[in-house]
Amino acid sequence: MTEHRPLNSIFDSPVLALEGNILWQFENLSHFSAQKLKMLTGEGKLSSEIALDMSATMPKGPKVALNNFDVPEIHIELSHLELLWSFIYGWMVAYEESIQKPQLNPELVVDDDTKTLIDRAQKLLEWSASLQEVYSPWPEGLPSPRCYLNQREKWYGCKANLVFQKAVAYLLSHEQAHAALGHLDVILAAHDTSLRLDLEREADAAAYNELLRESLDDREKLSEAWALSSVMLSSFYLCRDSKNALLRNTHPALHHRLAHVIAQLGLTDPKCDYYFTFLCRLILQKVFPLALEPTRQFDDWNDALTDALDRLDQIGTA
Repeated sequence: MTEHRPLNSIFDSPVLALEGNILWQFENLSHFSAQKLKMLTGEGKLSSEIALDMSATMPKGPKVALNNFDVPEIHIELSHLELLWSFIYGWMVAYEESIQKPQLNPELVVDDDTKTLIDRAQKLLEWSASLQEVYSPWPEGLPSPRCYLNQREKWYGCKANLVFQKAVAYLLSHEQAHAALGHLDVILAAHDTSLRLDLEREADAAAYNELLRESLDDREKLSEAWALSSVMLSSFYLCRDSKNALLRNTHPALHHRLAHVIAQLGLTDPKCDYYFTFLCRLILQKVFPLALEPTRQFDDWNDALTDALDRLDQIGTA
């Protein structure tokens, strides 16, 4: 990656420990990823460099733009990568330790070590959400790719690293698709909102096909399902007003993209389907606590998520 370091930069971010892993994952997302990338750069359709912005500013999503040589170049922000890793780790610990394990074993006694694990993950989640308002450095001592209190945190950290790498590779693949499919010139010239939305859906589909192979079963899809869900759900924190993410402007509404991803995953194992459907409902309720407060008993987890998506539709069209 090429690095842009302004005076107010975060060049010491713990996420930089995974820079090589991210690039490897992107280049090896599918059997043909490296070949495709080499062809695109060789034909001048995409820069061989990825511009990493280290500005200590509120995170924004990646984009593809022309560089000084008029070649499309992928741009990504370090603050966004920080938000994404902390979101994945925080929710992974909170969901599995606070929700999943007690549901599977109602007699489970939560010991002090587990309380500490959950509390530290929750503090990291709170920091992740705070980046929606103002940037602040990674909280010292909290879990990160460089810092774990004990082996339990490191175990979750390793799981989060894999999901994070695939999530970032998906984002990079989405931007690569814009360049490969010749979207950039159309995007710059297009005033038709519906056309812009179609181009975003096309790039989403291309990135999805890079990430997931048809031969994967539900258990083999778990890290990819976490990656896709995290990309969509954490993106609510890229908008200062989360309601803006529900509107169709230059991108499809985020909750529509989330619903589409869940449908595409096609999880047939009820345990896997429940795991991610309930996770999505839980996070959406955290982002929109007043709007999504349960008002009735749901038939099942799919009913709960459908209810949330319907109510978010109403907010987006209000």
